Amino acid sequence: MRTNFTLVGASLSATLTAAALAGGPAWENLLVLNGTNELPTLAGAVMVPNSTNNPVIDGNGDVTLRLQLGGAGITTANSRIVYHGHTGAWSILARDGSAVPSNTPAGYVFNSTTGINGLASSNNISESGGVLVSGNINGTGNSTLLDTAMYFLPSGGGTPFLLVRESDPCPGTTGAIMSSAMTAGSGQQTNDLGQSLFATATTGGDTVTTGAGANNSAIVLFDSGSDQLVMRKGTSGKSLGYSGLTITPDTFGLWLNGSKYAFSAKLVGTGITTANDSIYITNINGNGSGAQRVWAREGDAIPGLGGLTFPNTSSISFSQHPLANDGTIIFVSALGGTGADATNNNAIMTEKFGTFTILMRKGDSIPGITDSTDANFQGKVFQGPNTSSFVKNRGGLLAFQGIFMNADGSSVTSPAPATYFGVRKADGTVLTLCRETDPVVGLPTGWVFAGMNGSTSPCISDAGVVVWSANIVNATLNEQGNAIMAWDATNGLRVLAKASSSNVSPFSPTGDTNFTGTPISQITLIGSTGNNGDGGHTGLSSNGWLTLRAADTGNSIYTIARIFLGSTANACPSDLNQDGSVNASDLATLLGAWGTGGADINGDGTTNASDLAALLGAWGACPN
Repeated sequence: MRTNFTLVGASLSATLTAAALAGGPAWENLLVLNGTNELPTLAGAVMVPNSTNNPVIDGNGDVTLRLQLGGAGITTANSRIVYHGHTGAWSILARDGSAVPSNTPAGYVFNSTTGINGLASSNNISESGGVLVSGNINGTGNSTLLDTAMYFLPSGGGTPFLLVRESDPCPGTTGAIMSSAMTAGSGQQTNDLGQSLFATATTGGDTVTTGAGANNSAIVLFDSGSDQLVMRKGTSGKSLGYSGLTITPDTFGLWLNGSKYAFSAKLVGTGITTANDSIYITNINGNGSGAQRVWAREGDAIPGLGGLTFPNTSSISFSQHPLANDGTIIFVSALGGTGADATNNNAIMTEKFGTFTILMRKGDSIPGITDSTDANFQGKVFQGPNTSSFVKNRGGLLAFQGIFMNADGSSVTSPAPATYFGVRKADGTVLTLCRETDPVVGLPTGWVFAGMNGSTSPCISDAGVVVWSANIVNATLNEQGNAIMAWDATNGLRVLAKASSSNVSPFSPTGDTNFTGTPISQITLIGSTGNNGDGGHTGLSSNGWLTLRAADTGNSIYTIARIFLGSTANACPSDLNQDGSVNASDLATLLGAWGTGGADINGDGTTNASDLAALLGAWGACPN
């Protein structure tokens, strides 16, 4: 007889361990994968343990993930699915061996010509719940070993459409086609309209592959029926102020927020060296024209900052959703030029319409560290954030995993602590939330924070809730693991969940039991790749829905869980009149507020088409 771990998990989720937020919301276990549990919507198909990628969640609380099935009738040709929804409302959006969305091309299914390996693993969603599905496709008449395509499935059951197919014409060219595999990557950005930014190779037509005129790659904004060429390799730099030079856009670090985008590129031509070839381009302009501009170049002076420069090819780095709705770009940069030395040559910065602002700079004092009476911390100053671990919400709250150093610029050496997690409020106030070696608030005595560098996977909601993963250790118990931490200005610092195991073979799990009914040894946030094309994060939605994976790896029990960390009023943001359902009354309210901020569901300041898409996607009863 199958044990129904879904029911076990659901009943246990109401009783959190001491690590949970006392008196607060409980985790809801959505799926428990143990090799015997059936998929809720497909009788006889069992969910294979450890077969999912990191789940993502939208503002309606719906989770999307790819997972693998087993059981009678399941083969390598039909075992993988893209699953979407929540308890009692699941649906299969796509499946290996099944027809592609909207049956386009007619008769095609997700799979290669060998009958396996169809659906890509990345879960790309928009803020309101649209899902980008991609992978290998195959059908009658296909002679290509790998034919690939991307489809967008709008929120609320809207009609799916083919977004792009391998070998489609490349826009802005004469006869060239896009020759890269059209499968979505983990860092790809997709917005509520189904648009997605992508770097592709080109071939055929006017494509030139070698020499000074090479133009065999491009960045394209996929938009069903009207793809837009963002930039092609070999483009003249004249319109951007670099006459006589050409531009080669990079194939990584492509950022999208609605109609706004940004990317990096290289200048090519006379006088260009590795010291001045990197440029950073956006179509965000203060005058609203949408024309591209170079907002930063290595080797150039930084306007308004007293002779500081971007010194080298690795000067600028980005983390999660760096493009804000108001046009602000957030980044970390090395600093050169006047007054920059080993004690202050790095900063977290913003750029908006040509104005640069330093938020935090290497050498700054850190509250709770620089002024600490603890010798391990006293006198230490800010060195910088981990470059994959900083994020800012629409309200201006910055969260970051930080590293500190000695005041003379030298690194803090082991075994002294060197990492912490902090926030900077919109008014400039900096708070240290937790420090390496500090006791973990909410856990029994003996648990302390371990080194956090590069492991925190932070995310932030627009309501000001910050969530991150912190390494923890208990020397007395000889155990280690990680805690999912949360902070906001109202509730302060708390633990949401804990995964841990002993350091003595057989390394038995000792973490929370409310996820699997047994102690968990692993818990994972999606981290810095979890970004949508609407300026938000897909692991923690803008209104406060959080999802993650938890596992008892020793017993091969894996769960997908969610929790709501926003206010009750925001649990269903499309329910504008708060009657528990999204219906015609809410639609009338939204249309009556069109063009104002009166029914601004997604928090971008204006009631517009994105809010309408969010409302239609949430139509019906609000999630419990």
